[in-house]
Amino acid sequence: MKKFLIFVLYIFAIGLACNFIYTEYEDYIIYKLEHKGGFPQAIKNYKKQIDSIAEDFNLPAPYLMSVIMLESSGRKSTPVRFEQKIYDQLVLLQNGKIEKFENLKPIDLKGVSKRSLKAFSSSYGPFQIMGYKSFILKIPLDSLKGKNNLYYSIKWINITYGDFLRKGDYKNAFHIHNTGGKFPDDGLSHTHDPNYVNNGLSYQKYFEKVVYKR
Repeated sequence: MKKFLIFVLYIFAIGLACNFIYTEYEDYIIYKLEHKGGFPQAIKNYKKQIDSIAEDFNLPAPYLMSVIMLESSGRKSTPVRFEQKIYDQLVLLQNGKIEKFENLKPIDLKGVSKRSLKAFSSSYGPFQIMGYKSFILKIPLDSLKGKNNLYYSIKWINITYGDFLRKGDYKNAFHIHNTGGKFPDDGLSHTHDPNYVNNGLSYQKYFEKVVYKR
């Protein structure tokens, strides 16, 4: 009995030590992030609107703020990024070389000019949503590119992987946002930056604890 109690106390002590180490690590990450550029401007530029739209769609605002940090570092003026690989796929689809691309079919691109294909192959706004996502949103591309970009970007997030967010599955959510697919079972991220998901999870901790006080 004595040995059993010693064993239980030993396990308990290990648990406390692990919890302490994890808490200290979290605090260290948050300390580092507080001294990282971008967070103040992200909060200034987007928090008020994000909080309102997040409530409309029942999505976690800290996550949305984290994606803005990942994709545009909180900048108000975000560059338009052309993606050659996406353009090549859309050209193949338009020419009937492939039967579909995500939710698109060849008929969707019938008569679309090369200039418009390039616009569909570019990403816009702080969430860097691709132009061709306007099809699933059922809006003109100009609406995604314009002043309502923030609303339609979050609407796309809600349509595409909102259920993951409402379940608290943020690891898959970050991966889906960047790649279109869930985090691979083999543990090897397919994101353009291998640290994209881990950075996103750290940013979310920062927003939850420091900004939203959760």
